[in-house]
Amino acid sequence: MGSGDMTTMNLRSVRSLGLSIALCTAAAGPFLANCAAPEEMEEELSEDAVTGVRNALGLGLTFDAETGQVQASLKDSLKQGEVLRIRVRRGTLTSTSQKELQCDELDAAKPLTGAGSRDLAALGKVTYRGPKVDASLIALKDLYNDHRWQSDSAWSAAKIEEMKAAGGPHAIIEACITKGSTVRAKLQTHLALAWDEGNEVAKEAKKLSAGSISFLNGDAGAGEGGAAEEPGAGGNGAPALREGERMNSMEKYAELCVQDLGEIPFFKKLADGKYDTFDCRDFMGTGEGHGPVKIDGVEGAMVPLTQDDRPKETCDREKTGSSYNCVDKCDKAEYLSEGCEPGPTVTTAKNAQGSHWVLLCRKVADPQRKGMTKTKKFDDIAMIGHNPKTGKTCFFQNSIGSGTDGEHVTHPADVEKSRNIWDSPKGYCNESCHTAKPFIHSPWIDGAKRANGKPIVPRMGEHPDFEISWADAPYYIVNMDAQGWTIPKQLVSDESAACATCHKVGGGEKWLSEFSNWTTGKGANGGEMNDSYWSKITDSYKQFEKSHWMPPRLDNTTAATWETSKWGQAMAHINKCRANRNDPSCVWADVPRGPANPARPNN
Repeated sequence: MGSGDMTTMNLRSVRSLGLSIALCTAAAGPFLANCAAPEEMEEELSEDAVTGVRNALGLGLTFDAETGQVQASLKDSLKQGEVLRIRVRRGTLTSTSQKELQCDELDAAKPLTGAGSRDLAALGKVTYRGPKVDASLIALKDLYNDHRWQSDSAWSAAKIEEMKAAGGPHAIIEACITKGSTVRAKLQTHLALAWDEGNEVAKEAKKLSAGSISFLNGDAGAGEGGAAEEPGAGGNGAPALREGERMNSMEKYAELCVQDLGEIPFFKKLADGKYDTFDCRDFMGTGEGHGPVKIDGVEGAMVPLTQDDRPKETCDREKTGSSYNCVDKCDKAEYLSEGCEPGPTVTTAKNAQGSHWVLLCRKVADPQRKGMTKTKKFDDIAMIGHNPKTGKTCFFQNSIGSGTDGEHVTHPADVEKSRNIWDSPKGYCNESCHTAKPFIHSPWIDGAKRANGKPIVPRMGEHPDFEISWADAPYYIVNMDAQGWTIPKQLVSDESAACATCHKVGGGEKWLSEFSNWTTGKGANGGEMNDSYWSKITDSYKQFEKSHWMPPRLDNTTAATWETSKWGQAMAHINKCRANRNDPSCVWADVPRGPANPARPNN
């Protein structure tokens, strides 16, 4: 049979929940089509009804981890003349890439065949099996799971160029249904989300197959929700997510975070899984069809940069790559990247459930030369949600060097826009820097102030929800056990009590070796002020009173008496335990997970 010949074959009907499906496929043709009788009239669809997860035909995409193949689902069988095409590729998802998708560039789909528990007609959808996903695309799921994307600017810049040369950071799945030259449905998603949704379908199919429903051989099945269904927690009777199962996508993880912590105040909710965006330069809501909108309760500020107490708003040299280091010296350098740069911003808000959210936009990019304090491009966008009573916390990190649009920061649970900014969930934040509490303070970040003069980032002793000396304050990362994340033990030795009286002493390597020493006028690992962080600090801010940011009050302690003071001795013990965690004098304990004592803090 030649490639231009087309034949049809009748497939056995699949009877389940009253659903009867008949499909017709091309034996060797370049596409999949249905040979049913033509309909008299066909509704003309709008752009909104054609494109995206709410398309009128119910076109959805999932990934079957067992077979390694993509699946496309529809509300009904393909009609006469309709062609389903699917493509899997490497690229970059943007706010416009789905609309710009050219359907005639996609490969043809192939029908799903099989029987038993993997035949999903009982779920009310028709499913077609698409191409197998290459291992190199599956590996992209963990592309950003390395702390050096944030902390090592040279390594990060090299990886960004490598990623761009390879085609982009995302494993993209695309599908179209066409009829002649007319596009009837068009959908673009990414592998991690399709994977999670495929797992949900598989679980539902397993439940059905264990019941009284009898499956027959055939080409049928189920997949993602269509036009009549709103994605998201509890939408149209959909079950809420639960902890205990690993999630690959930020969309599903963020959905769980919102269930546990409440909604994120920066983003106006439009429907389940659909939100407006947020401008982290101007601290306003943004979205299609309207201008910037002020959001009640949201407060933000630019993190100030100074040299010898004078404002610094320009770079000393041209900024290259993702380096956070275009100013030679500053009074208060950023801890994580050990650099000086004007223009980053930080935003905060508290929701009705008492959860605090902080959005940080840093590593300022200025490709259009708008100025470092004006541009809305940021290579590093991060967000934390934390409820101080329950301790539940979620971390969100962008695709560094790719998801850079600070004017349209997306809600991480938005099923169509999340991936424009956010990468998959990861655990290195709580395993390295945020090892004992969610919000890390420094002279740099605390320079950003609220209208009342307090730091934008909630600080113990200065915000009523974050009481100082609350040793039992709970801290738990949502779904951390299922994700394979851990929180290091905290140091609770009596010898460290001078520091631990106010806050926990986190056991993460970066906290012990760098942050704690930098707050007390030492270099990393307790050495002299000659490391990469201190090389950025102006001489006037290396003086004792300014270099010893902790404790908040020195109480007449001087440079001459520091080493013998209770704080100096506590730091000596902390450094001893960093160097040898098994030292008998070093006592470690788990960070409390909660629940918190409802009497503390006082709200």
